[in-house]
Amino acid sequence: MSTSRPLRILLVEDDLENEHLLSEVLIEIEGNRQWCNWRTASVLHVEQLAEALDCLRDSWFDLVLLNLSLPDSPVLLDSFRKVSDCARSAPIVVLADEEDPNLANLLLREGAQDVLLKSELESAPLARSLRYAIERQHRVTMMGPMHFEDDLTGVLTRSGFLSLGAHYVHFSRLSRVPLLLASIEISELPKETLEDCEARDLRLLRASEELRCAFEPPAVIGRVGRTRFALMTAGLTETTLEALLNRTALAIENAARVDGRPSGTVRYSIAKIQSEINLEGNLEVDLDEMLGQDGNEFAESAHTRAKTAMLAD
Repeated sequence: MSTSRPLRILLVEDDLENEHLLSEVLIEIEGNRQWCNWRTASVLHVEQLAEALDCLRDSWFDLVLLNLSLPDSPVLLDSFRKVSDCARSAPIVVLADEEDPNLANLLLREGAQDVLLKSELESAPLARSLRYAIERQHRVTMMGPMHFEDDLTGVLTRSGFLSLGAHYVHFSRLSRVPLLLASIEISELPKETLEDCEARDLRLLRASEELRCAFEPPAVIGRVGRTRFALMTAGLTETTLEALLNRTALAIENAARVDGRPSGTVRYSIAKIQSEINLEGNLEVDLDEMLGQDGNEFAESAHTRAKTAMLAD
């Protein structure tokens, strides 16, 4: 069924010649009525990454057409990741200047819906690709809460960790078994080349393997940020957990040195989870708020902050 609402597209392209070409193709698509579910398209064009991020924070878009080679963002994957972080549910189709299978594979693994060569853009194939991108993203969004396994590492996603963790918090209150929450931050490798990005992914994969070897069920492990893991354990003391985490951090760093890549640092923090009941009879623990965002050991709402250890190169 068609809708009178226009298809809202954010076009991020700093090359005016390419922008003009894309605009002509989009006009041709509309003229040939190739949008199917939309009668018209509304295109907002920006030339800088900063402008694109501001637009995505302020408004909703149905689709983002993204050129990665932007003047204020020299690292291609960084451009995509920053747009992806702000795009909410909008699918991202990358516009490439030249064919690069390795980059295309990384972008698709990072969540891009498609990678198109600018030199091969034609109205009918582009319209079809964009429609399919929107439909695929819609299915992913609908599945959101059900997708509990991280594609790269195999541990829980943030949503999966929070969902299972909430059950553990409830169980802890009933059984009076103490719970500890740990945050493990794996510092990023340099991102100048595709090899660096692949090395970073390999390091995250090995970090997840070391964590799973050290902490078997019923411990809960999740990837809660781009380079960050969370761990929930029941019945361990802080001293025991700290000793296990220190050993695991060393194993992660040793694995990186074997690869011959820069090893960076492994940083971890431990907090007690103290479940309290409010006046409405609900648990006051908010794990999502406790975890905060990447770069923090824990948010300020964490009940107890324990020692943070950093292992240098």
